Amino acid sequence: MSRSRRAGFATVTGALLALAIGLSACGNATTHASTGGSGDPGVTSTSITVGSIANVSGPLSSGFAPIVNGVQAYFSMVNAEGGIDGRTLKLGFQEDDQGSPTVDLSVAQQLVHDNVFAVVGVATPFFGGAKYLAQQGTPTFGYAVSTDYQDRPSLFADYGSVLCFPCGAPGDAYLAQQLGAQSIAVVAYGVPQSAAACQAAVTGMREAGLNVSFSDLNLVYGGDPSPDVLQMKQKNVDMLFTCLDVNGNVAFARAISQNGLTMKQVWFNGYDRGTLAQYASIMNGVYFGLQHVPFESALAQPGLYPGLDTYIKEMQKYQPKYTYDEVAMDGWIAADQFVTGLKAVGKNLTQKKLVAAINSETAYNGAGLTTPVNWSTGHTSSPPPYCQSDVQVENGHFVPAFVQPNGQVFTCFDLHSTTPVPAASGTPGPPGN
Repeated sequence: MSRSRRAGFATVTGALLALAIGLSACGNATTHASTGGSGDPGVTSTSITVGSIANVSGPLSSGFAPIVNGVQAYFSMVNAEGGIDGRTLKLGFQEDDQGSPTVDLSVAQQLVHDNVFAVVGVATPFFGGAKYLAQQGTPTFGYAVSTDYQDRPSLFADYGSVLCFPCGAPGDAYLAQQLGAQSIAVVAYGVPQSAAACQAAVTGMREAGLNVSFSDLNLVYGGDPSPDVLQMKQKNVDMLFTCLDVNGNVAFARAISQNGLTMKQVWFNGYDRGTLAQYASIMNGVYFGLQHVPFESALAQPGLYPGLDTYIKEMQKYQPKYTYDEVAMDGWIAADQFVTGLKAVGKNLTQKKLVAAINSETAYNGAGLTTPVNWSTGHTSSPPPYCQSDVQVENGHFVPAFVQPNGQVFTCFDLHSTTPVPAASGTPGPPGN
């Protein structure tokens, strides 16, 4: 499964904010001395040096910077266990692209000049260096918020490299069915990613026979939600799907309350404990669809998801502030994908061998946190089944929702169908459906 919906909404938020506040990040890449060395870059008999590229500074950074913390925690765990074939993993260069595609290209060029073996931990709204890194054959790992990873065999995105908004539509429709929705509203910003994502949800729900009675896919960022809410009231809306950032979601929730409406809400952005602590009363009852095992499954389904148990344990040890941050989890998954490839290659390591080893993987499940990616096809297509886990806010806490009796949190579908199908082999947790 490879729809990267959550990551796609990070793009929506970032692009919107850039447009709304006139962001024009600029600057020069940090200059480093070349590490030199012989053979493939960044590799010695005792170490492997890599770099990262993330939007670390500026108004968009909170949705991207923590990827580095996830990579650091994973590397610390591996190094404490002796490294890989006697080599220590070093995140030697951490570049900040400031949310600018031109700076991103510049720092990507700098990392290659610095002789990094790979780029592990890419998180940015504008991946301007993607084409360059692919041309150089530099193995690159991160999470995709655009099509920049697609059709580039040396670039590996968490959840697969193809963005596929329609692939999430069956899960959206299934959720609406399970909640008994009779009149559904869908709201998105008037930018391509946001509108496309919610249009896919509208299409999927209508194909499933659901009544989408109101849609606004051209909302202005920061605009007053009251006119939309009043139209929802006229149409007796009992469920709202949004493709908005957290601020937009909160504004709609407040307007709904102020106008005396009661409806279920599904937010595609806001699964964050800091956000919940700030808006607990507003978020009560809100649902979220996820692509990974929910953090809360460690307690709610104890022992069924050892990959999650390991993640929480090691993050608490090395990067405790970021344990329950989805972007940090993205970094952990990126680092695990890198290390899984290193182990497959063995001692005689080259970039080409690493890329080939990963592209031969047919069921990579994100360190036991995600449904499997078949990397023989994961750069060019997004085949079914399409799976999601769900959480709901209850009394100020996220709680896994629609969990199967055996504790499986993922529900999976074929395209254009809301009938659950078996998860692919390698899916974390017990067999489902």
